[in-house]
Amino acid sequence: MSKSVKVIIWIVIVVIVVGIVWWWMAGNNQGGSVSSTGQSSSSTSGTMTSESSTDNTIVSTGTSDSDLDQDMTNINAQMNGLSSDSANVDASVASSSQPGQ
Repeated sequence: MSKSVKVIIWIVIVVIVVGIVWWWMAGNNQGGSVSSTGQSSSSTSGTMTSESSTDNTIVSTGTSDSDLDQDMTNINAQMNGLSSDSANVDASVASSSQPGQ
């Protein structure tokens, strides 16, 4: 076989493998996204509950000033939780990358 035919065969094989992986990932994401979102929501809600006792939904149906203030409070609480989580991950990575530990 000539070199160009081999290159075309390799391209076809790569396209097929990528297509199969994409199809497999799309199938797994349909079932997995619901459970991962549920896990994320429950862990976030647990974190937010310790910080404040109010309902921590970001999206509200009201447009009054008090509704917007509540949304901003909830967003700030979630951002603080994210900042704390990020700091914990950074500390974990820093401690695991030190030699001899």
